Amino acid sequence: MCQARTRASRYAIPLALAAPILVLTGCTTESKGNPAPVPSGASSSPQATTATGDNVFGDLKACDLLEPIASAQGFEAPAPETYESDNGCGATKPRYGTVATYLVPNQGVAAMNPDGGQLAPTKIGDRDAVEISGSGGKGVCTIGISVSDNARATVTLGLSNGGTNEQSCTDAKAIAEQIAPKLPRAN
Repeated sequence: MCQARTRASRYAIPLALAAPILVLTGCTTESKGNPAPVPSGASSSPQATTATGDNVFGDLKACDLLEPIASAQGFEAPAPETYESDNGCGATKPRYGTVATYLVPNQGVAAMNPDGGQLAPTKIGDRDAVEISGSGGKGVCTIGISVSDNARATVTLGLSNGGTNEQSCTDAKAIAEQIAPKLPRAN
């Protein structure tokens, strides 16, 4: 027990000394722009608003959408990610690959970049969507699901061990079809 306390106190002192520095460097009294009240229920995160200032996803979290699907398919527990937006989630399945879902409130499917892959319009349920086969290399597929002109959800699936683009798109589309009905309707 004493040994554990010694290790903990070894880190506590440097952290206690660093805390005031972190607090001082993380704050400023200068504020740019005009003060305005934030509507109730709105987020102050710049990533969480569309071009019109509305958060089409509200409190919906990407991990809440991905977790039941990933668990049912044998993926490890999903974890939050922030590559494509502040509201992303990814999971890994050993000897299979990875899957990630993002809710992107400030860009629609028209803004998606094929990143070396082949972009093709498609439908997920009754929603407009795009499929990007090979978006991050061989065995990778991204499906963008339209929520509004300025918002989308994406599912990216990457297969390991020599998986094909066709298989990754088939699997990504199956996941996207489970997520699409849970997405909000905008416009």
